[in-house]
Amino acid sequence: MVLTMITLKRIPLTVLWCLMVMTTASWGIEVGEPLPDFALRTFEGSTASRETLEGKPLLVIFWNTWCPNCLRELPEIARQSERLGPRGLRVLAVNTAMNDTEPKARAYWNKYGYAFPSGFDHDFDVGQAFGVFGVPTVFLVDSKGVVRYKQSRLPEDMEERFRQISGNE
Repeated sequence: MVLTMITLKRIPLTVLWCLMVMTTASWGIEVGEPLPDFALRTFEGSTASRETLEGKPLLVIFWNTWCPNCLRELPEIARQSERLGPRGLRVLAVNTAMNDTEPKARAYWNKYGYAFPSGFDHDFDVGQAFGVFGVPTVFLVDSKGVVRYKQSRLPEDMEERFRQISGNE
C-alpha cells in the first residue's frame, strides 16, 4: 500500500514536468534564432514590428509597472539608448499587460519621459512570440535580425555586445 501511495504521488509531478517541457520546447525564440514576426502599437501611435526595426541592432525589454527589477532596468536602458542610439541601436519596450493596464503603463511611461518607444501587449501575442516567461526579459538582436542575448537584465558588457551585434567588431 505504501508503494502505491508513493507511486501515485509521483505521477502527477512527472506528468506536469512532461507537459511543461513539451509546451515550452517550441514556445518562443532563443539565442541564435531569428527575431519573430510581431507588431505592436506604441504609446505614440506608431507600429513597431520586425519589418520596421530590421537592419539595425535592437534592444527589446519586456516590462510591467509593478515589477521592481523592470523599473530598475528601464533607466539604464534609457542611458544605453541615449549613448548608443546615435550609433544605430534601436530600443523597444513592451509592457506585457500581465496584471497591468494600458492607462497605468502609459502614465508611467509619460511620467518618466523615456525617449524610446513602448507599447502595451494587450493579448500577450508579442510576449508569446518572443518566449517571455517573466519580466524583465531583455533581448539583444543583431543587425541581421538574429537574437544574440536573452536574459533578465542588460549585459554588463553592453558596449562590447553592441559592437558584436552591430557588426563593428
